[in-house]
Formats: sequence, C-alpha cells, structure tokens
Amino acid sequence: MFSNVHSKSVSQIIIEQIQDIIMSGKLKAGDVLPSERELAETMNVSRPALREALKALEVMGIVECHQGRGNFIVNKVSENFYKPMSLAFKLSNGDYSEILELRKMVEFYTVPKAARCASPLDVAHLYGLIHQMRQAETPSEKSHLDRLFHSEIASISNNSLISSTLNDASYLLDSFTDETIRISSFEGDSLEEIYNEHTKIVDAIKDHDEELSLEMIKLHLEGIRLDLMGK
Repeated sequence: MFSNVHSKSVSQIIIEQIQDIIMSGKLKAGDVLPSERELAETMNVSRPALREALKALEVMGIVECHQGRGNFIVNKVSENFYKPMSLAFKLSNGDYSEILELRKMVEFYTVPKAARCASPLDVAHLYGLIHQMRQAETPSEKSHLDRLFHSEIASISNNSLISSTLNDASYLLDSFTDETIRISSFEGDSLEEIYNEHTKIVDAIKDHDEELSLEMIKLHLEGIRLDLMGK
C-alpha cells in the first residue's frame, strides 16, 4: 500500500501518500496506521520526517495519535483551524465579488433543497435564529447569527460535500458577512430588510415551496452592496 519516498520534501510526500490512500478508499476513518517503525521502513524514510508528516496530518484533522495505541485515521477536518481554501484565496488577492459568486452557487442549491426536506423542527430553529438576530445588540452578534442562519440551511440540505466546502471557506464567508452587517448597520432600514428577507426565505421553506425559496434567496443575495464593501 505504501511505497518508497525518493524526492521532494520527504514529509510532504508522506502526507500526499496517506491522502491518496484515503482517497482510494484503502484507508478510512477508524483505521489504525502501521507502527511508526513499520511505516518508516516501508516508505524508506527517517522517523523524524515521518513524525513531522503525522503531526501535520493531525493538525489537518486527518490523523489522531492515541498514546500506546497508535495513529488512527479520523474525520475531524471540519473541526480544525487549517482552512487552505480561505488562505489561498486571500494570498491570491481575491475580492468580495468572488465570495458572493460562491455564495450564490451554494445557496441557490441549498435553499430549494431545504424547502424540499426541512422538518417542522428545522423551520422552528430558523425562525428562532431570525428572532435572536433581531434581539442581538451588537453588529458582531448579528453577524454571528446571520452566519448560523445560512449555515443551518446548508445543513438542512444534507449534502456533506457542500458543508465541507463551506467549512473550508468559513474564514472568507465570516468576513463577508461581517462586512455586510457592518454596512447594513449604517444604511437606514437595511438591517430590517435583512430580517424580512430571512423571514420570507423561511416562510417558503416552511411551505416546501422550492421555486419561491429560490426567488427569495436570489433577492436576498442580489441586494448585497458590493460597491460599499471594504470601505
């Protein structure tokens, strides 16, 4: 399953091999890796290089070390702080218009899907988040609840790949939401409009009206003032 490492950064090659084996299905969550001695011999690498790679995989949420039991494959990617998509985007000087495009791609799917399969409990939770957002006293609190609102809709759509993508882009989406709430706080009735738009989205989800829910999320996202963001 594992092969010799000949070139590149040794630890990077080890990481790539383990990732490739996971992607092939030969390793899955709960599996234990061979001992460090076995891995080092099989891959023809030094123990320090192997430990460096395993530590990096642990930071990424892919490997977890249990003292005395070994290194296990885990699925904690969504819990770790390593967000390569967000970091790569910032380092390549991406702008808010691209984040909005990502939101449209995702939410034009997740909102109608939520309308199709949301339970009464899901709907009650969404209405509750709108109420909490109205009652929140600071822009920071309102922004946090706004993110929870859209994240909950994505969860209701029950697509793990979309949820993973949103998690990986969470730094970007958080900063985007912070900025929209900041702008709305100084733009007359803009915050009230956000509450009303959220309510109309949930009304459509409650009625299982996929077409109307799509119209409402389009109205909500297309009203975002990109021209004021970052100023």
